[in-house]
Amino acid sequence: MKDYFLNVKLERCDFNQSEISPKGMVRLIASGKNFYLNDADFANSQDFLKRLKQDDELKICAELLKDGSFWVQWIYHDTKGRLEPERKFTLTAKQQKWLLLAFILTVIGGGWSYYSLLYLDVNFLIVVSMVISFGAVMVGVSYIGEKVYRYFQRTRPKHRKRIKALDNVIAKQDIIAPDGEQLVIPHIKTVSLPKRITRKNLTFHIKDNKVQRVRGKIKLHHVDRIKIHSRNSETVIMQISCLIDKHPFVFSYRERLFYSDHNLFLADGDDVELFFWQAEDKNSGPIVLGVYNHTDNGAYSISGQMYIGHQRTKRLSLLITGLISAFIFSIFTILSISDVYDNGNYWDKWDWFFIGDTFLGMGIIFSSIITGFAFLIALFSNLYILLSQKGNSSYQTYFLLQQQCVENKRTVYITELSQ
Repeated sequence: MKDYFLNVKLERCDFNQSEISPKGMVRLIASGKNFYLNDADFANSQDFLKRLKQDDELKICAELLKDGSFWVQWIYHDTKGRLEPERKFTLTAKQQKWLLLAFILTVIGGGWSYYSLLYLDVNFLIVVSMVISFGAVMVGVSYIGEKVYRYFQRTRPKHRKRIKALDNVIAKQDIIAPDGEQLVIPHIKTVSLPKRITRKNLTFHIKDNKVQRVRGKIKLHHVDRIKIHSRNSETVIMQISCLIDKHPFVFSYRERLFYSDHNLFLADGDDVELFFWQAEDKNSGPIVLGVYNHTDNGAYSISGQMYIGHQRTKRLSLLITGLISAFIFSIFTILSISDVYDNGNYWDKWDWFFIGDTFLGMGIIFSSIITGFAFLIALFSNLYILLSQKGNSSYQTYFLLQQQCVENKRTVYITELSQ
């Protein structure tokens, strides 16, 4: 993601952790733009945020996210201070001790596993010791890997560029561009903001619409972060209990990993519209399928099953299919060439015919398998949407959220969350 340097006026800052969801996240609305950051990424961030007032002029370095909002890298105010990332990679004395211990565990555990496999007879005690040593190696490698990643984050050119830009801003060497929004910083390459593309006259005529809607000011009661441990993984569930227009709602979603998308952000007093489905028997509570925050124009779909917007998965599916295809055909190539070598390495036309036949036959089989999988996935996805009332409501919610984006003249992008 590219960095943008902006000069904006603050309209609203939501940082009180008892009044927002998720905990640890902060939202700033400035000059009609939305900025998000993690409170823990900056030292003494709460003190700085408390000093900010409406109409304060802020200079911000941020990355543009897919939904048109920004992820903050640093903030500067002429008189009230700044938020800046860690400039250099540093380790406390305690972290240095843990790093040394992780290195010792990795070396000893790896050495013992290697020695046991090659030179010792297998028995119960050897197997137990190898399991323990393997666990020690995993723990050590994980800790060392996390510190190496942090070191890379603090030494990569992109981070140094951000720090250099901040130092130039502190030294008053920046210039506000003619549009009044972007900053021009000497010796720092800046990128112009992309033009916002909005659709016009986007209306959906949905038959048998079972999606119910309620809109009002939200009041958050409980925001819980629940960790669910399974055999091989850990899932984090965000559970939100709130009140909207005197209607109580409880809904949950899986916390998503941040990459060009952020989690559902809500703050007390936001103008929020919920899209939900209610079973006809009324025995269960309403199931929230989508959220549109009219305060920051964030649109979020919460899917209970396998439904995902097709336009979101197309690129990822093509990438995965391409990687699998490249891997499989590379195996075909290696096997075909090895057969030619085994048969005398003559490389006449019959060898090339043999390789061509192999690729053609295996290509047809592989293409048939991939096409069959794609057909089955599309078939069951559409059957779920067609036959399940909840699935059909989830499908309708996605387009209703798109319509809200168009009506509010915002980028048509739905952040997808799963239950």
